[in-house]
Amino acid sequence: SRFQHPEGGGPGGRRSPAAAMATPSPSPAQAMHESLGRLVEAVGAERWPSEPAGERRVALALALAQELELETHAVLSEMNETFVLLATMVEILWRCALDYDLRGGAPPDFFAYPSVHPYAESDPASKLAMRLENKEYQSSRFRRLHLELAKRSDGLEVFRVVMFPRVRFDLPIVALDMVGFGGRVSFAIVDATPVRRKNGEKKLPDIYLQAMTELRRKHFGGGDGGGGGEAVEMAPLPEWAERLFSEGCVCLRPRPGSQDASAFVGYCAELINFHMEASTCFHPLAEEADISEVYQGHQTYAREQLSNDKTRKALEASFGAPFAEAYMKQTLFDVEPGLYTQPPGTGTGIGSPASVGNPAPEARRNDDNDDDDDDDEEEEFISMHGATYRVQTGPLARIEGLQGNHLFVPKGQWTPGEEIAMLRLLNGATSSAAHN
Repeated sequence: SRFQHPEGGGPGGRRSPAAAMATPSPSPAQAMHESLGRLVEAVGAERWPSEPAGERRVALALALAQELELETHAVLSEMNETFVLLATMVEILWRCALDYDLRGGAPPDFFAYPSVHPYAESDPASKLAMRLENKEYQSSRFRRLHLELAKRSDGLEVFRVVMFPRVRFDLPIVALDMVGFGGRVSFAIVDATPVRRKNGEKKLPDIYLQAMTELRRKHFGGGDGGGGGEAVEMAPLPEWAERLFSEGCVCLRPRPGSQDASAFVGYCAELINFHMEASTCFHPLAEEADISEVYQGHQTYAREQLSNDKTRKALEASFGAPFAEAYMKQTLFDVEPGLYTQPPGTGTGIGSPASVGNPAPEARRNDDNDDDDDDDEEEEFISMHGATYRVQTGPLARIEGLQGNHLFVPKGQWTPGEEIAMLRLLNGATSSAAHN
């Protein structure tokens, strides 16, 4: 079975969250998503009619990943089969958990997110010509669900996933990297990185540490998994990673001829599935001090990841230093943006955009150009999947960053209309969403 390339029809296609949420007619990407949903439901009911939802979801994602040719990525078809399996599994698992299974009759909670670098290709004549492709999504709890594919002319292959929670949720940052060369997986790492500390030490929520310990024993410990019953030896972490990652981090260099890479795929499937299920039990933080602590944890995560010289040098070798710098800060490891000033009232007043750790060059002040009285403006609404939302900012929290600066970020549960209003403030957008 094949599922065609989503919105835009090719590597350059992109679509803003506002457009995705406000357009009443389904886009090609939405049509593909819904077709995949119907297939998931049919296959799940046929093969695993009595399995618990979580177990069925993982089994279904792994099975369909081996059977489907998910043509949503231009680079994927050229990569090693393990990379294809892992990427397809993640795409299906995200959709299964965030839309088909976990929303339980509520409106959809899975949308496209506009990537700054949806596709990039260096000089094909270069000895180290590289192609990059990024797919990004969002949900009510996850600000960015980022999937990156990279293929270089000398045989280097990279697959990366980072699930950035919104800073108002005390959720770990789940991320995985897999690197291959010459058609073989040479390095793989996955972790649920804590964003808060206890007594000065990084601290994962207990349910995460317990789940990761059990999954690690299942897939990599002796007896149940990991290379024919032998425990898989973990690889040492680089210094920057030791400062950042949790004690449950899995890092390995798959042994030639072993099942280590397959065990890694299985582990990632179960960890991502657990993460999305567990996320539904986390409620927005109520105290601004707690949101500040989580925000600073996200800043630390981005800072340490940006210190990874191997990633930077690989990008510089193919694209040059300016692109590498922009790509790493804007696409790989950004931080949730906020406003320097609080919008007046509860409407769509304009504040000064800020993106700590990832300045957005397109963001601009436009409050000086707004001569209209906000009170006289007609209220705006958007319709989405049978529900109607007013376009206005929701409650904001005043938080503090690592440098002592203050900014305003969303607080509590936000509607799609409120998210659209915030995006306009951050990007200085003036175009209107569809009116009801």
